[in-house]
Amino acid sequence: MKKLVSLFLIVGILFSVSICGCITESSHIKETEKIEGSKLTLSKPKNDNKKVKNVILMIGDGMGITQTYLAERYKEEIENGHLVILTNFKTRGTITTYSLSSEVTDSAAAGTALLSGYKTNNGMINILPNGSIPRKTLGEIAKEKGKSVGIVTTTRVTHATPASVYAHIKDREEEDKIAEQLLEFEPDVVLGGGLEYFIPKDEKGSKRKDNKNLIEEFKKKGYTIVYNKEELEKVNPENTKKLLGLFSMSHMAYEIDRENIPEYQNQPSLAEMTKKALEILDKNPNGFFLMVEGGRIDHACHAHDAKSEIMDTIAFDEAVKVALDYQKKHPDTLIIVTADHETGGLSIGRGTGYYANITALKPIDASIGFMSKEILKNPNKEFVLNLIKTYWHINLTDKEKELLFKYPLTSKINDSNLLNNYPKINHYVHCWAGFALSEIESRRANIGWTSFAHTAVPVPVYAKGPGEEMFEGFYDNTDIPKKIEQIWT
Repeated sequence: MKKLVSLFLIVGILFSVSICGCITESSHIKETEKIEGSKLTLSKPKNDNKKVKNVILMIGDGMGITQTYLAERYKEEIENGHLVILTNFKTRGTITTYSLSSEVTDSAAAGTALLSGYKTNNGMINILPNGSIPRKTLGEIAKEKGKSVGIVTTTRVTHATPASVYAHIKDREEEDKIAEQLLEFEPDVVLGGGLEYFIPKDEKGSKRKDNKNLIEEFKKKGYTIVYNKEELEKVNPENTKKLLGLFSMSHMAYEIDRENIPEYQNQPSLAEMTKKALEILDKNPNGFFLMVEGGRIDHACHAHDAKSEIMDTIAFDEAVKVALDYQKKHPDTLIIVTADHETGGLSIGRGTGYYANITALKPIDASIGFMSKEILKNPNKEFVLNLIKTYWHINLTDKEKELLFKYPLTSKINDSNLLNNYPKINHYVHCWAGFALSEIESRRANIGWTSFAHTAVPVPVYAKGPGEEMFEGFYDNTDIPKKIEQIWT
């Protein structure tokens, strides 16, 4: 009996040691993976003879699967069409998006993961908290390979996602410094918004802290500079070596406003910018790397603006179609379409009702951002109701009017008793009227939201081109650039 007890004790001790060893090893791996992401085991592509010459990475900022599906349902019900993202990509995967500092990432940390392949803290771009730089960006790797580099976005070109192609900085808010890093990096094509960080502080609209004129510096480096759709159309790819297009002081307009508001119709679409970029980048016999961002999908979701989200997702999809058309003629091109994170916690359906009414969004012809800015200029009740009728083509119900005029229209969101914990959403919603309009819009369509920020929901990946099968499955966002680098010639 004593021998049996002793045997049990020995087995128990050995089992405990084994468990402790596993826990210690697991903890070590987990700590390492905070920076490196998942422990990726790369498998060779099935078609080893096929090489990737060109890479087009397309990022729908904030575009989760629900954002894509809502746009698909709208396109199907209202426009009798389909998204090419959902119909032209057979290879699909899913990625996690957490950052080094949080389960819920921001665009800077997510951009770092997608462009450099490692985790960092929210707010940091291609740099670790200790200042080290573990890996080069896909943009930097492309230049080392003698390839051209293009950046196309509907946000400021110094914003977190486009900056992830070229910048290394601890604070994404330092966009004047990021603009200088863009000048130093010298990509072949840069198209988007953000002129305010390229002009001297003494010029109207500038947000620089000094009087550096980066536009003149870009000209000295041989760049053609364009500021509107007409000038972009006139650019001849054959005799244009480098192109910088800055089409707005800050972010470019929401697609819904670009289509319907005259003051924004001089801005090119994301598809038009993508097409021009490809025409210029195509001249390099060594190939190219192009990052295309549908950046305002994210902003629309921050504002809980379903119609703007739909239209910007469709505009992004049209840019994807441009890339697919190019890929048909150049089969050595790999296209990756994904998102940096999901924004807003969007749901199709809300409350206790088993329905959604997406067609209720059809009459809306202006973003909540545009509407709230107009209301801030003139909060007169009669003007506001007429504004809604003019741009949204609806008459508010008594209950909707009660919500809209519950608080002063121009009051900040955090001034209200309802949303005093969300001061940061003012940047997207602007005022109480903006929030009320988002509720009216969402309730009519029976669409729900859980957050004014991002969520940790995994996001989809779509791939087409040589080695596309490597992007199937469930993995981390840091794996995408590692997979690309492995099969890139």
